[in-house]
Amino acid sequence: MKYFFDTNIIIDIFNEKDDAIKKLEEILIKENSEIFINRLVYLEALRTIRFKNKKIFRKAKTILDSFEKLDITQEVYDKAVNFSRYCHSKGVKLKGECEAIDFLHFITAKEYNLMMISNDKDLEKLEEQYRELPLAKE
Repeated sequence: MKYFFDTNIIIDIFNEKDDAIKKLEEILIKENSEIFINRLVYLEALRTIRFKNKKIFRKAKTILDSFEKLDITQEVYDKAVNFSRYCHSKGVKLKGECEAIDFLHFITAKEYNLMMISNDKDLEKLEEQYRELPLAKE
């Protein structure tokens, strides 16, 4: 199976949080599992590591370099904008400061037919709205 890892789960893995590590281990045990990120996740995850922590940075970078990187095309951006506008029209807003990025990651996963792995509590809301979206594949 193919998975898209959201930034929050990667940061939790780097911070050695048990739940995140368990999710990663469960995925890696599965045969033919592939992990994908986009370049924005790459940037977001690595920028959280303190500058003086060079050893941890190198280790994290090595891990992220092993994941497939997806391009965020103009089409993905456009669909993320439209999906965000649709959700807002339905009164659905996401928690946190990075709402636009959350929509972008979600649509990236959908466009590449990947299962999104995230600690985001809003993921279920997004899945529900995506199923209800008229012409979701448009």
